[in-house]
This record gives sequence, structure tokens and C-alpha cells, in this order.
Amino acid sequence: MSALPRDTAAAPAASALRAEPARFELGSTGIETCNDAACALLGCTRAELLGRSPFDFSAPLQDEDGDPAALLAARLAATRAGLAQSFQWRLQDAGGHDIETLIRTELPAGGTRLQVRVWNLTGLWDAERSLRETEMRLQQVLDHASAIVFAKDPAGRYLFVNRPFARISGWTPDHAVGRTDADLFPPDIAERFRRNDRRVLEEGQAIEFEETVRIGNETRVFLAQKFPLYDPDGSCYAVCGVASDITGRKRVEDTLRRAALAVSGAEGADAVKRLTGELAAILGTEVAFAAAFADGTRTRMHTLALWIDGTPCGEVEYALAGTPCERVVGRDFLCFPSGIREQFHGDDMFAALGIEGYAAYPLSASNGEALGLVAVLTRSRLPWPELTEAVLKIFATRIAAELEHARTEAALQASEASYRAIFDECEVAIFIHDYDTGAIVDVNPRACSNYGYSREEMRRLTVDELSSGVPPYTCADALQWIERARAGERPRFEWHRRSRDGSLHWDEVYLKRAVIAGTPRILAFTREITEHKLAEQSLRASEAQYRAVFNASVDGLVLWSPEHRVVDANPAFLAMLGCSREDMLGGDGSCFVPCEARAREAGLLAAALAGRPGQTEGRYRRADGSSIDIEVRAVPIRHRGQDHVLAVVRDITERRRAEAERVQLEAQLRQAQKMEAIGHLTGGIAHDFNNILTGVTGYLVLVGERPAALADERIGRYLGQAQLACQRARDLIQQMLTFSRGQRGTPQPLDPAALVRETAGMLRPTLPATLALTTAEPAGVSPVLIDPIQAEQVLLNLCINARDATAGNGHVHLTVAPAQLHDGFCTSCRQPLSGTFVEIGVSDSGCGIAPEVLDRMFEPFFTTKEVGKGSGMGLATVHGIVHDHGGHVLVESAPGRGTRFRVLLPALDAGAAAPRGADAGRAARAPAPAALSGHVLLAEDETIVASFLCELLEHWGLEVTLASDGLSAYRRFAADPFAFDVLLTDQTMPGATGVELAGRVHALRPQLPVIVCTGHAEQLTEATLRGHGIRALLRKPLDPAALRARLAECLAGA
Repeated sequence: MSALPRDTAAAPAASALRAEPARFELGSTGIETCNDAACALLGCTRAELLGRSPFDFSAPLQDEDGDPAALLAARLAATRAGLAQSFQWRLQDAGGHDIETLIRTELPAGGTRLQVRVWNLTGLWDAERSLRETEMRLQQVLDHASAIVFAKDPAGRYLFVNRPFARISGWTPDHAVGRTDADLFPPDIAERFRRNDRRVLEEGQAIEFEETVRIGNETRVFLAQKFPLYDPDGSCYAVCGVASDITGRKRVEDTLRRAALAVSGAEGADAVKRLTGELAAILGTEVAFAAAFADGTRTRMHTLALWIDGTPCGEVEYALAGTPCERVVGRDFLCFPSGIREQFHGDDMFAALGIEGYAAYPLSASNGEALGLVAVLTRSRLPWPELTEAVLKIFATRIAAELEHARTEAALQASEASYRAIFDECEVAIFIHDYDTGAIVDVNPRACSNYGYSREEMRRLTVDELSSGVPPYTCADALQWIERARAGERPRFEWHRRSRDGSLHWDEVYLKRAVIAGTPRILAFTREITEHKLAEQSLRASEAQYRAVFNASVDGLVLWSPEHRVVDANPAFLAMLGCSREDMLGGDGSCFVPCEARAREAGLLAAALAGRPGQTEGRYRRADGSSIDIEVRAVPIRHRGQDHVLAVVRDITERRRAEAERVQLEAQLRQAQKMEAIGHLTGGIAHDFNNILTGVTGYLVLVGERPAALADERIGRYLGQAQLACQRARDLIQQMLTFSRGQRGTPQPLDPAALVRETAGMLRPTLPATLALTTAEPAGVSPVLIDPIQAEQVLLNLCINARDATAGNGHVHLTVAPAQLHDGFCTSCRQPLSGTFVEIGVSDSGCGIAPEVLDRMFEPFFTTKEVGKGSGMGLATVHGIVHDHGGHVLVESAPGRGTRFRVLLPALDAGAAAPRGADAGRAARAPAPAALSGHVLLAEDETIVASFLCELLEHWGLEVTLASDGLSAYRRFAADPFAFDVLLTDQTMPGATGVELAGRVHALRPQLPVIVCTGHAEQLTEATLRGHGIRALLRKPLDPAALRARLAECLAGA
């Protein structure tokens, strides 16, 4: 039987006959004419053929019985008699090759020459032979296929069936071929088959059908693929079908569908009971039950639901030990298709109900905790164990969920009163998730409104069912966020979620860990941001606009992929690094991020990809090898549907340089402010010391002039030592006032070389022999403008410090030299300096100065010497004198390498007055005082100073009237302006200052001499003194000799 039952030989034959045949005309002498096809057929030229007969080329062996020559002669004779002949004949060409041909001979009416046409059929026979071999192989394949294969002609008659068709239907191929479906199957099935076949023939294409057939006592379902078969001319001659038995698959699908409908439809308090009944019905078992632990011992079970023969029964409690349930609870699926009573012969229920088959699946909480089991029992063999396991798993999951839900419900009710009101009224959608599993425990009304579900429905849904399902918005992603919240983080992120109507929305979600009614939970607060996200998507869709902004940015912009690869870079960034875009794209940044900064850069990108924007500063390497300071801000963005990081890079090289300069200036300002504040404090202390020292010195003078003191040598020596101590105190106060700029000298042109020379000469006798003092005094150094005494004080203080630094053993060198500075920096005032100076240097070979001491050594009272060996005012005085004269101090030192102090004073022009030596400013000794007489009005608020002055003036023979403040002094003077010869007043007093008092007195009596005593003489100018009639200004602490001299001058004038 042919695998493709169709007369296919006719088609190749027809094709061969349509081809141009070889033509011959035979006369009495043989071939008289022939066409080109004849020459090609026999492999001869036309000249070689003329005069011969085409039958001269006959093969010696023919398929017909008999002598070939006789047979051929008979056919030619019949043709000449007017009977045209058609026959197959084997020829041989000039090369000796056999040619299978079809020959037709005829004699035209009235003609004398035979017309011979020859068709070459050699290829046709080869094709038929190959076709037969192919059909045989195909027949073997189809007979051994697992699927049913058949073919029917357009009338519905079977042309072919394979062995599976015969095996399943019971009809042998010989019986089926030639018959129709109506002959083999019931009318309704036959009509359905015929209807499907007609549809295939009408539509002319393959169509898939599910076809149901009842074979014997069993109904089988087949999935049939039917398609038309065409012959070479395009005519449809049959319908072929390939059918697979899907009865088992349909059974599984139907069972699972029923199971899914059952578990999805069971709700309410009796859900477990209904689910158990549905389970028995779906699997067709006589018994089904669900059981949980009866108590905390977990040794006994009680049925949550029990169905026997389709009827619900009451609860049953039983011991777990010795039952097959013991091997299920907390473990895995267990199935005994038959023989359960023999396995557990001690189980009374199995015997009472005649149970043969058993299958059960454990009930487990979402955290893995064992809850119980669900089981089915049959009185006959349990069919389809695999399908039973699948169905039991579905129902076990649903029943376990119901049990968990019941437990969760009870826990929620315990804490309902504490938070329900706030929870329900909150305008933000709130989800409460199970801490361990992430399951939805509760939602507020806003969440129900946003998502379109009731609260009960929401509790049964999973996060996956409320998500879009597209990464990163899947259940797995949600659980990762919940895991981070469990770890103590409070993540805030965006989420793509699905509402009940299928619409997609965007929410902003904030997660935090909380404890509700003693149970840890995960709270999710969600706010819809769909409109915001749509706006973002619109912005992302505008690629051209993004590109324009990206390229036009003055900041460098770099787009990084999640794999930390450069996706794009704008022109500003490329110009910043001096590289091309091609060099940058696809790289990992190693071409511009230094090795030591790559970990920081990777961390910044990783944090931004995780949704945490960041900022850092560092350095990038340019293409030419140079480095620039940069500020990088990394922000997460969505680019073409994926997370990326946009790095905004700003060149802050100039800004850092400016910041460094600003920090330096701020340090300078702080130093200047500190020195100024200390100066004010020092001036105040010096003023108070002045008043105290004035009294002490004055009383020492009074004591020294007493006859007892003059007669006792020891008292005179004691008073001399006290006077020396007062002089030292006065010198200290002068240094303090000098630092605080309360005492200014009289600047005059001074030869710095002479200053160094005279100071060295004065110091050498006082220095130990082990300390060498050398000088360098080149000629032609410009003079400087400074008070000679203060200049000497500066040099002495520096030399004394150098002596102490060397511990009297080493070398001290004094120098004078011109100095031209550019971008210098003063060590004491921290100010930049430049210009032309005269440098007076003091260098030593001592121990050097530590860096922390350099920062503070110009502060008053700061000293590193032992107690009693230094006042801490030496360098502070140097600072005050030098800066009062427009100079600066530079210090070069390092521990163990000695120190060099460089005092820089502005150089005078060449036309300045001739410089004076250091001794030129020293005052000449005053002549011996003369006796005094007159009336002095004394204004002094300090009691100790007032008492001393009253005794001193009266001791000198003067009459004294004391006033304790400026106003009382004026009232006394105004009462009798001509009663006084001199006004002696303190400057700082309550009520009115000394200058104000002098002004008022001057208005009443312009000729009265006025002497003002003050510790702040720098505050009073010559114009102020003249304008208020002040004849003399004395500095505190008062020198009695100077006071007596001034009084003598004023009284002599009066």
C-alpha cells in the first residue's frame, strides 16, 4: 500500500510529453529530414542521420517479448497502412547509452513519407523508481510513529492509515482504506470529522482540532493537526491528519482547573470545610480531611474538616503516632495507591471504612512551621498519584494560607484599638507586612481605594499580584526591599504597581520596621506619583532636548552604565580632560580616574545606582598627564529604560586655590584680631599697674627723703633695691604698653649699622665667654625711621632670647643688609609682604623652635622658659615696636638647627635726614630741683595715687587741694578761679576726663598751667593739648623728678 496513495506517474509522463519531441521524416531511402531535437537525442549531426532509419539506433534488448526487428517491422507496416502507432521503445545514442522513449508513427493523408516523433522518457522511469523507494521508507516511519497519521480523499474516503490508527481504533488498514468516517464511527462523531475535513479543504491551510472519540467503554481526546495535500498541478487531492492522544493531559488540565477554581472561590469562616469537600469531589475519593495539632504537645491531631461519601462529618481527634499522618506532618507528600490497611493494620478508621488508598500533603506556614496535613482516602486503588500530589499541594497551600490568615486575624484584633482610628483615617496608603514572609497582613482604606480591592481581598493577595511584574518591580525585588527594612534601613523608592482594573500606576514607597501589638512588622507607606512619573517619561522621550542640554552644559557631564562604563560624555567634560569622545566611551574611567581614587569613584556610582545621590571631591588626570581638582555629584537617572548614573563634574582647581588663599587670609585675620585683643588686654593691665606703681614709687621717694633713711645706711640700701625693683616693673609696663601700642616712641632716621655696633658693644661684657657674638655691618645700608631707644630694645630682646636658646654656649650673629622681598609672609602678624626693606638679623646656633611654639611665641606672657626666668613680653614687645614702625618679623627655625630672626624695616629714601646713632635719643640728666611754692588743684580718682601725690606735693612745699573726680575739681575751681596756681589732673576719671576738665578751666582762666598724667599718651595729639590749654603731659607711672621739673616750670611761668 502506497504511503501517499496517488497516481503520480501520470504527472511526470505528461510533463515529458509536453516537451519538444525529436522529429523524423522517413522516405524510401531512410531519414530525409530531422529537427535539432533529433540530433540531440541520438548524439549525431544531421548529416550523419540523413539516409538512415531512426530504428538503426534500437537497443538490442526491449521490454516486449519477441524479435525486436520483427516487432518494429510490423508497426511500420501498420503505419504505412494508415494505422498510427504509439509504443515504448529503447534506443541507443551514438555513445551507446540506452534511451527510454515513447515513439509515435503516422502517415499523413496523401503523403508518402512517414512522420516519426520520439519523446525521451529516461528521467521518468528513474523518478518512478525513486518514488517507490521513498514511499516505502515513509510507510515504515509512519507505521512506527507514536501519533496517528491518516489521509482522506475529498469525498472522505480513507486513502491511508498507519499502524497506531489501527491499534487505537481496532480497524486494520485494509479494512479502513476506502471507507469513510460514517462507515467506521458513530454518526455524531463521523459528522464532526467530516465537518472539520471540509473546513480544511475550504480554507486550504493547516488547522488544529480537538476531536473526541469513544473507543469501547473509554472516551479519548485527540489533538489533530489536519492539512491539505496537493498534486504537482496545485490541485488538492487529500486531507492528511496527524493526531496525538491528549486524554491524560486533558484530565490533568481539567482537574487542575477545577482545583484552581475551588481554592480561589473558597472564602469566609467555613473556607477550610468547603475546600476539603471540593478536594474529595475533584479527585473522586470517598474520604477527605484536613487536620491540625490538637494542643501544644503536637502529639494529637484534630480534624478541621472531614468529608465521607460526600457528606461533612463532625470533628475527630486522634493520636498522631503510628499513623501514616505521622510521616506527613512537617515532612513531605506521602502516597499509598493501595494496601494502606496492610501497612497500618492498627488503624481502626481504615478498617471501618474499608480504605485501600491513601495520599496526604503537609500544611506548612509561610515561615516553614508545621501546621498539620490534608489527606484523601479511597476504597479502591488510588489512580494517578502524580496528579493527586499536584492537587493536594494546591489545596494544602490554600488551607495553610487560611490557617495563617486566621492566626494573623487574631493577632490583628488584639492591637486593633491602639492604631485602627489613625490607620483608617490616614490619607496615605499604608500596608502592614508580615516581618518574616512579607505577606500582606493589613491595609488601610486609602490603600483599598487606590488599588480597587476590599480589605479582605488585599490580605489574600501577594505583593506579586499588586506589582507590574516587570523587573525591577517583581515579587523578588519587593522582598529585597523588605529585607533591607528588616535590616534596620528605611528605604524610600519608586514602585510600579497594578490596580484591580489592570491599570498600572507609579507609587513612592517608604518602608520602616515597627512593632505592633508586640509583633514585629514591616510598614509600607505609599503615595501615588503617576503624574510625576509620566512627566519624567515625557522628559526622557525628548532625546533631542536632552542632548542639547547635555552638550550645552558648562559643567562636565558623564553618563555611567550599571556596569560602571562610560555611556556618554559632553563636550565640556572632554575639554576639561583634553581627550576625544571615542577615547572615553565604553571605558571604565581608568584613563582619567587615578588608581587611588577608583574605589571611591566606584562606591559613589554604586550608591547612586542604589538610589542614593552623592558628592565628592578629588583629582582627575588629563590626557596630557596633568591633574585638575574636581567636584563630582552623582545622581541616579533612568536612561532608555535602565538605571544609569549621571555624574556632574566641575573643575574646582581655581576655587580650591581661592579657598586656600581665603583660609590663609582668615588665619591672618584671626592672628591679627587675637594680637589686637591681647594688646587691649595688656594695655588695660598696664594702666592699672601704672597707678599702683606710681604710689609705690612715690612713697619710696618720700621715705628716702626722711632723715631716718638718710642716717641709716641699711635703710638706704633697702630703698635702693626697692627702687630697682620699681624700675624693672616700670620697664615691664613700658614693654606691655609698647606691645599694646599704648606707648609710641619718637621715630627718627637711624643708622642700622650703628645700632648693631653699639648694641653688640653693650652686650659683649654681659655675655659668657663661651658664647661668641659676631656682627656684619656692610657700608651703604639705607637708614630706617624708628625710635632709637625702642630699636635698641628690639635688638636687646632678640639677643637675650638667642643667649638663652644657646644656653650660653655657641654663636650669635648680628647682621644688617638691604632686603628686597616678593610674596613674603610675616611670622608674627601673618600678613603677606613685599617691597624694599632694611633687614636686621639675629641668628643663633641654639636648639631651634618647635612649629607649635612658632604659632604662639609673639603672644604676650607666652614663654617656654622656667617660672621666674622670663616675663613672656620680650617677643610681644618686638612685635609691637616693629609693626608700629611699619615693619615685619620673619623667623626661620627648625628644632636642633638654630634660629634666625629677620627684622624688616622700611628703608628711607636717599634724601632723608642724616641718621643718628642709637645714643642720640637718650635724654640729658635734669639739673638739681629748686624749692617750690604755690597752690595746686589735684584731680585724681585713685586713692593710693591721690594720697601719695598730696604728701609728695606738700613735702615739696606746695599747698594742695584734692578733688576725687573731674566734676568736683571743676566746681572747686569755678568757685574761685584765681585761688590756684597749677591744675594737676589724671586723664581717666569719672564724671569728666582730664582733657575735658582742662578745657573747662581754660575757658574760665586761659593762663592757668595744666599738667595731665596718663598711661595712654598716644591718644592725645598736640592739637588736643594746645586746644585745651595743657602745658605738659606726663606718662604713668609718674617719675617724681620729672613731675617736680614740670611743676617748677609751670610755677615759674605763673
